[in-house]
Amino acid sequence: MIEILTAILSGSVVLATPILFSALGEIYDERAGVLNLGIEATMSLTAFVSLWISYSSGSYLVGTLAAILVGGLVALIHSFACVTIGINQLISGLLILTLADGIANFSYRNLSASTTLIIEPLKAINIPVLSQIPVLGPILFQHNIFVYLAFLFAIILGYILYKTTWGLKIRGVGENPEACDAAGMNVNRIRHLCVILSGVMAGLGGASLTLGYIGLYDRGIAAGRGWIAIIVVIFSRWSPYRAILGSLIFGIGYSVASNLIGIGAGTSYHFLLMLPYIIAIIVISFTFKRTKGPSALTVPYKRK
Repeated sequence: MIEILTAILSGSVVLATPILFSALGEIYDERAGVLNLGIEATMSLTAFVSLWISYSSGSYLVGTLAAILVGGLVALIHSFACVTIGINQLISGLLILTLADGIANFSYRNLSASTTLIIEPLKAINIPVLSQIPVLGPILFQHNIFVYLAFLFAIILGYILYKTTWGLKIRGVGENPEACDAAGMNVNRIRHLCVILSGVMAGLGGASLTLGYIGLYDRGIAAGRGWIAIIVVIFSRWSPYRAILGSLIFGIGYSVASNLIGIGAGTSYHFLLMLPYIIAIIVISFTFKRTKGPSALTVPYKRK
């Protein structure tokens, strides 16, 4: 029983990683007043790119950097549309969703016709001493580099958001862009940077899926994780620190489903696949009314 529980909790940390990466970027995005609905497809596209480049170059680092670059470029398109032109953020996000997902699937279908893109996922890095702690060691300290980076970034980005002048500017732009503009801040530049950051973090989320967990690509690889990342943002009340807990909750859902499927539990296979989304519905039902997003979220800003 302890072994099964340890396996579930250890798996939940790994499966929470892509969600946490994407949620952290979206928190900054929304804190600055921009909503990015294209995260799901950005994760899928960067998952493919990271796999393809890593396979071609033989370097996981190059593949990860490629995913970061592509994620940032996709977000730049969204940023240009929403922040510079002032297109409705929901419409732009859905267009990005369709575009990125289409590029990912088209590219994979054409490349996989001649080459089988499969790599071995990154090996775990066992933290000395800590990884040997019974139960706790395998759960927290025996994972690949993506896992450690995700939780480290959550702490760093939380500190920046709440303890630095830059973080204060981001929060101010999302609440009252007019006042920030009057104070001499470049509102749209801050928004551009935060949107690009959301794409970069989604790129890391996509790379962590293929390079750190699955080792291959398939249509729909993100499996709703981008949408769940947005739910984590709401659950966390736009806090990088609380996003850790939110991501782990959904990570547990994915881990329970995969472990029960793996051991051939008598529970319906389709019900287990639905488990993370059932959790999502429950979480959003209990937290939505108690949360209030940034006042200027989805509202474009033009200097008068």
